[in-house]
Amino acid sequence: MKYKKVGLKDVWEVIWRLIVFIVLELTAVIWLVENGLMILWIVVLLGLLIWIVNWHCHYFGYECDKCGHKQQINFLKEFYTINLVNRKYLKCEKCKKWSRAKLLAIER
Repeated sequence: MKYKKVGLKDVWEVIWRLIVFIVLELTAVIWLVENGLMILWIVVLLGLLIWIVNWHCHYFGYECDKCGHKQQINFLKEFYTINLVNRKYLKCEKCKKWSRAKLLAIER
């Protein structure tokens, strides 16, 4: 898989998805919670989280700070690992060391 530095186009891809996420979530919270449908609101929230994290898994990868190995991580790692600005604290698949892995976009 080929990787590239995160560019302006990639940033816009993230921003518009976050806008969609926020608009849908606010709409759901206003309409569903007001009507007493708290469980349905939680289902909508979980669905939106799964959608955005799954997209991020397929659109981005990470480069180890220690050895330079580039890797794409799975949904669970993406969901539960610590996010930093433009980086993620990950254990490298190659050198097995923890580092602040740099965010990279996957070339399409």
